[in-house]
Amino acid sequence: MNQIGNQQMLREINKSLLLNYIYEQGPISRVELARKTRLSPTTVSVLMEDAIQEGLVRETGTAGSGVGRRMTLLDIHAEGGCVLGVDLSNAPARCVLLDLRGKVLAAERLQPLFGEDTIRIELPKLIRSFLSNQSAQLSTIRWMGISIPGRIDEKRENIVNSTYLGLQNFPLRTLLFEEFGIPMHLVNDLDAAGFAERFNGTAKGLQTIVYILIDYGVGAGLVLNNQIYRGRNERAGRIQNFAPYSTKYLSKRLMDSYPDHFSDMDPTHIIQRFVELGIGGVEPLASELNGIIRGIAAYCGDVLQLLSPEQLILSGWIAQNEAFFSKLAEEIQKSEAALVPTPVKAPQWKEYGAAIGAATIGLHRMFKSRTMS
Repeated sequence: MNQIGNQQMLREINKSLLLNYIYEQGPISRVELARKTRLSPTTVSVLMEDAIQEGLVRETGTAGSGVGRRMTLLDIHAEGGCVLGVDLSNAPARCVLLDLRGKVLAAERLQPLFGEDTIRIELPKLIRSFLSNQSAQLSTIRWMGISIPGRIDEKRENIVNSTYLGLQNFPLRTLLFEEFGIPMHLVNDLDAAGFAERFNGTAKGLQTIVYILIDYGVGAGLVLNNQIYRGRNERAGRIQNFAPYSTKYLSKRLMDSYPDHFSDMDPTHIIQRFVELGIGGVEPLASELNGIIRGIAAYCGDVLQLLSPEQLILSGWIAQNEAFFSKLAEEIQKSEAALVPTPVKAPQWKEYGAAIGAATIGLHRMFKSRTMS
């Protein structure tokens, strides 16, 4: 690389370092930035002026007391753009818009998306429609994160396989980048939902959590010592034991077995009605529901004994009915049989967790310190 290229790369690395400090520790002064990064005050001033002109950073108040010049503070300009999060793991899909400080500005359900042709044609249209509905210009979108129910390649660009979406070796990141021309990434849906809860949700500040989803899809996301654990070939988190409890299969079985209770209802409402009747003591649905509680609790208890996490988060239909969730959480803690039971929580972000997590990961990538590669 020539000298000009090296200088430009060094400039970008230094700028990313400064932005990372502001993102993590702002509001912060230029003087403090120079001290922490060991960059010269002149370099800090020049690079921060660039960031202000780009709309990423703004001056916000002053600090200091007594004799001497007060220091101007810098912070991320929350209104300086947006990040977009799209979750394809739900039916319907979900879309969210966050400001540059992670505040949710808008959230919307999209139509269900399945199959290569549908996703290739309809997903870009739906994203543009969402932005139009929010009066958001594409030029204001700084990053896009897409949450996927399935395996993603190591570069986080292609969907290796998603049974739920009916995709295999599908270049989704390339497709969307060619359409929109903005930075973006793919992320597993459970990793995204777990990240949202750790960043600003029910697991905020925790280092080791287990996130289990039972909905249209089933699976687990594992965070061990603040690192996402994906396992060999990124297959960690598969829970075949819970497949019979998924919305699709459980609703079909209930419809076939008890048509008088569940006629003319879609799968989601069948599950909701089943839980209500079961909790209300209507037989044989109450016995069916108790059997499901015992099955989930036994498995989760074993997981908690093995990993001893700081928190277990349960998401999907199993977390929607408060009475059912309380009963399930109590049974899990009994099965764990620990002197100090692991807290069992429902997600703060519920059905939008994966979309919010995908967008929030985009924020972290935007303001991540770069290194010389």
